[in-house]
Amino acid sequence: MKHQTAYVLTLLAVAITFSVPSRADSDGYFCTSKGYVAYELRKGVTPGVTGHVLKIVRFDNESGIHAAGEVVLPDFQVHIMSCNANQIEISGWDKVFTRCVIEATGPRNVSITECTEDPGRQFDYPKEGPSPPNLGRWARPGSGSIPLESLDPDHKYQLLLSFSSRTVAEKSWEVHKTELIRTDGNGNVSQRYLVYETQIVESGGD
Repeated sequence: MKHQTAYVLTLLAVAITFSVPSRADSDGYFCTSKGYVAYELRKGVTPGVTGHVLKIVRFDNESGIHAAGEVVLPDFQVHIMSCNANQIEISGWDKVFTRCVIEATGPRNVSITECTEDPGRQFDYPKEGPSPPNLGRWARPGSGSIPLESLDPDHKYQLLLSFSSRTVAEKSWEVHKTELIRTDGNGNVSQRYLVYETQIVESGGD
């Protein structure tokens, strides 16, 4: 029996891989700091993306959840990513090791301050440690709800990762979705922001 897989890529992102350890064709890796989430999307993986894009979504009491800007990076497979109050570091491999530093100093002030290459650094999977957390298909087991830190005393924020599947007429659908949720003091949802969604359609035939 032959199987043909077609990937239907929707909205913001898709994570596809042909090599599990390196996940060379994946994106959707992210990090968080107080009041924002930063995540990456890649050309050739996500339709409509130019280059390798880092996006930032902020959340606060005054503006709620909102897009705060993006930058275009050199293309590489992400293996390391970290966020602090005003800076994001992201690095990984394509032909060479690449490391970029992004400043995120205001509500919509995002810029690259440094991108360097190190041709001498070789990828050693056991020594690199775990990959950053992922928003979609490569999310770690049990990471369905991720609480986020904020300076907003009146609301709580969380990333909500969900998965659903269905089969109709020999076709199966997998949908991986991540939303940023804002709740009030009573636990009522006051805002939902779609960060990431992947739909994978698989069909089988003789």
